[in-house]
Amino acid sequence: MDDLYQEIIIEEYRHPQHYGALDAPDVTLTERNSSCGDEMQITLKIDHEMNITDLKWCGEGCAISKATMSLLSDKILREHRTLQDIKKFQQSDLEELLGIHHISVGREKCLLLGLTALQKL
Repeated sequence: MDDLYQEIIIEEYRHPQHYGALDAPDVTLTERNSSCGDEMQITLKIDHEMNITDLKWCGEGCAISKATMSLLSDKILREHRTLQDIKKFQQSDLEELLGIHHISVGREKCLLLGLTALQKL
């Protein structure tokens, strides 16, 4: 992994975007990675057209899971994504967000933790 991308992951881990919990969310999701102990809670506000209007997340996890959710939450809010859009996201989309070409099999669940929770909607 390129040093620049490692720096991005560490920076997002240390200073995650959209971290916290929403007051009076429409939906609260929790996902756990039992193999490593990562846990993430996502709170959402959704309008009548199923657009995600606000999103916050919190939890404990490794640098990969937290950095991925930080960047994913920013992408969702910045691009005004819908629940239907989220269902189309794949592992390769998350790897692209982190600037990596392939993640090891042992770290895939970490990478996918937040997205897995969102796709369960």
